[in-house]
Amino acid sequence: SYKNIYRELEQNIKAADAVEDLRWFRANQGPGMSMNWPQFEEWSADLNRTLSRREKKKASDGVTLTGINQTGEQVSQTNKHSSYEKNQSYPTDWSDEESNNPFSSTDANGDTNPFDEDTSPAMEVRVRALYDYEGQEQDELSFKAGDELTKMENEDEQGWCKGRLDNGQVGLYPANYVEPI
Repeated sequence: SYKNIYRELEQNIKAADAVEDLRWFRANQGPGMSMNWPQFEEWSADLNRTLSRREKKKASDGVTLTGINQTGEQVSQTNKHSSYEKNQSYPTDWSDEESNNPFSSTDANGDTNPFDEDTSPAMEVRVRALYDYEGQEQDELSFKAGDELTKMENEDEQGWCKGRLDNGQVGLYPANYVEPI
């Protein structure tokens, strides 16, 4: 019952040892845990030859650095001249208005899209739906098997076609859901 559960909880809390818990955590998860360090391997010329057999390069007469040890202080030269001056003044006659911007027109946010391509009637083909399709996105068409629509563009790389229903609605539909009439 509840009394036994709380008694057991109380015993567990009293039996807890913070110092021992910290020792356990340090040994298993903390800075005292054992590390799996990589083993040092001596360099051998034979190993280097087997790796470079595929690369047929001419031997260079230059010197190869194998280690760099810096000694002494590094001398750093600071540029005493700056292109930024703290007291430099900036013009305050700027504006957020786009009066000189040729691309800011009032119809830029309108219903017309300047990137829409005009489709030529020669490319349009009448097709009949083989299956029912309910559009999942706003730009997809919904139709029933047997409905006729106009295919406006060929199938894209993802298997979709652009088409127009008889009511004038334009959208996308799965290319394999229709057949040419």
